[in-house]
Amino acid sequence: MDQDTACIPLGHIQTYFDLRQSLIMKAEWISQKSQLVEKDPHELLRDIIGLDENEFYRKAGIDYRPGDSDRFISTRQCLALIDQAVSALSMPYLGLVMGNLMTVSHHGMAGMAAVTQETLSECLSVVSRFCAELFPPLEMNIRIAGKEGSLVISENVSLAPYTEFFFELNTVSFYNIFLHLVGDSVQPDYVEFSYPEPAWGHIYRRYFRCPVFFNRAETRIVGDAGLADYELPLANKLMAMSAEKTLFENIPTRAARLLPLRIRRLLMRYYGAFPSLENAASELGMSGRTLRRKLAEGGTSYQQELDAVREKLSKQYFLRGGQSVTELALMLGYTDSSAFAKAFRRWTGISPTEFQERHLGPAAQQAPTEAMPSSG
Repeated sequence: MDQDTACIPLGHIQTYFDLRQSLIMKAEWISQKSQLVEKDPHELLRDIIGLDENEFYRKAGIDYRPGDSDRFISTRQCLALIDQAVSALSMPYLGLVMGNLMTVSHHGMAGMAAVTQETLSECLSVVSRFCAELFPPLEMNIRIAGKEGSLVISENVSLAPYTEFFFELNTVSFYNIFLHLVGDSVQPDYVEFSYPEPAWGHIYRRYFRCPVFFNRAETRIVGDAGLADYELPLANKLMAMSAEKTLFENIPTRAARLLPLRIRRLLMRYYGAFPSLENAASELGMSGRTLRRKLAEGGTSYQQELDAVREKLSKQYFLRGGQSVTELALMLGYTDSSAFAKAFRRWTGISPTEFQERHLGPAAQQAPTEAMPSSG
């Protein structure tokens, strides 16, 4: 899977740009939620939803027809849509603004299915699964490590130059939904972003009331692991099942059929004992020759997908406090640490030691962006 793979349901992307579905049509509400000061806040609303629809899609290379939601677009086309919105508004921090406007109701049936789960852990599991189906370029995972729990957001496909937009939108949106579910009195411990602080880094203070760190190994919202079993106030199993059924009846998905993603998920299950191409093909119900051909048709290979999984697992190992390059090399199937170190440098452009120093050493323990009280 790459930037040209058509895997994103157009119907899902339309929810990003049609805030009319959930916006309260009051100027003061728009101003308050966006944290922007406008002479006429209604102008902001018109800017966000007022781009000519046909022209908007045409410039992104999408042959759009009104009501045409049963189709898929590529990551590259999605990025072209974001580029137009950011340029039209002259607002590089648009992800923060839109994320703050996206309430539970704006996520539609996906939001309803998530917040009506019985516990916060089940809610986040549903969010992770829906992300895999509705926006395959991104991946969301729940991680519990001791007393720390986190929602981790990562890229399956590069979203550059708008990585910040997607991470901002999702972290702000789910941060607010978290507060909606558990109450304002309970804050996440902190939020981390995997990129250096952008020029608009100070604006993050408007949206988070907890510490914010940049240039970390991963993008994640971190809190008390004990909250995983928190019983949600809107829990309703029948409503959750009905919402999910309605969601996938109205928005087609194809992520589950994308071979590279199926390969990566299979490999993740074999941490430390990766199967050969032939064995992986057998598990997927095809011959090795067929698997090799289908991956080539998709612009990738078994080795490329294996390397992507190894890179992800190695970063997670260091992030969780692992320090032995030799141990990690053996866990990932390398015969010695030097072979792994060469591969790691090829993936990241730096050595394992440099990665540890950059993300886990003193330089990474920078003072967080201070949070300000929210007026939202």
